[in-house]
Amino acid sequence: MINVVIILAVAAVVIVAVSRYVRTLRRGGCGCGCSGGGGEHVSRPRVADTNEAHYPYVVELTVEGMHCERCLAAVEAALNGIGGVWARASLPDKVRVLSKGPIDAAALAAAVRKAGYRVAG
Repeated sequence: MINVVIILAVAAVVIVAVSRYVRTLRRGGCGCGCSGGGGEHVSRPRVADTNEAHYPYVVELTVEGMHCERCLAAVEAALNGIGGVWARASLPDKVRVLSKGPIDAAALAAAVRKAGYRVAG
């Protein structure tokens, strides 16, 4: 009997979570907590060296799942955490990665994945 109660409770929690997520997506949100609003300003990560001449290597990434400023900031922060890299993301799915040295595509993809997104292709 107790097993049935536990299963029903878990099912109810899953149903509520899925319905809230679907509602957020329908309102234009991406599930990152932004509710599709865009009302509050999100500060994007700052990079000390923003002189593009210091970054001879450039890669353009397509990142799936970015829908708001919070998403862009999360992806930029993850990529900027890699030494010698400066990333600038734009909606809907583009990220321009500049680097001072040769770029390891696997490291970029791993950083994006760790931020909760996926590099397409």
